[in-house]
Amino acid sequence: MRSRSIGVSVLTTTALFALTTGCAPVGGSKAADVGRAARAAAQASAGATPAPAAKGKGTGKGTGMLADLSGAEILSQSHEAMRKVESARVVAKMHDGDSPVDFDLTLDKKGSCNGVIRYEGMGKVDLVKSAELMHFRGDAAYWRAVAAKKHTPGKQTDAMVTMLADRWLKMPVSDPKAAAMGRVCDLDKLTGGGDRPSPLARKGETVTIDGKQALAVVTAAKEGTETDYIATQGAPYVLKSTIAGDKTGEALFSAFGTPVDTALPEGADVLDLSKPGSGGPAESV
Repeated sequence: MRSRSIGVSVLTTTALFALTTGCAPVGGSKAADVGRAARAAAQASAGATPAPAAKGKGTGKGTGMLADLSGAEILSQSHEAMRKVESARVVAKMHDGDSPVDFDLTLDKKGSCNGVIRYEGMGKVDLVKSAELMHFRGDAAYWRAVAAKKHTPGKQTDAMVTMLADRWLKMPVSDPKAAAMGRVCDLDKLTGGGDRPSPLARKGETVTIDGKQALAVVTAAKEGTETDYIATQGAPYVLKSTIAGDKTGEALFSAFGTPVDTALPEGADVLDLSKPGSGGPAESV
């Protein structure tokens, strides 16, 4: 069974290095090499507070009495509910090598995306993606880290930071670089549960996550032990997913059905990379 948390890790790591290799002034490292090294950071139990065991039926259609179902049956219902989700917010913590990464994204099945990815020691990147356009904005620390990875001389680095730090860069989604970055906006991969639920899935304790009651279901995954916390009221959405073992990490899911805002801040300074002569970071420095 593919881990939902590790799927989140791979997607966001790929997004970072698509930005780095696609828009850096020189050369390029392989995103796949870094993606394989990505490791999530948070403890599997973080954010789950013990609560009294759930009683009675869930109020959502088709949820049934989760406490009376097997672990595999609970996951099956949850997978179906998550498959139907049109939009959601995903907040996760992980490691990229030795560098912690935090991100907060709201995204939908149309490929729209809005959020921020923060890399310790590499600054942060804001993303806004609509059906037609991709916008991203790195801070000064991000662009300096990009330049350092490419061994860019100091004066060129300073010039790049002066022109690009905290400035939105724009490109059509048809651009190959935008397509690589847009992978992080894949709602199905971020919320999907992978293969058919294992018959060995086992129910755990009832906990409270972000004020909502959830039932833990534990499954043996390729990367270790995965625990999904399933809402016991309303639709049986996954509220949290963790992985513990060779890789560790967590992802929190919320704001199901919330529309994604793809509008840039009013008065945003935008560099259009699709226009002739814009050159982008590669020519600008």
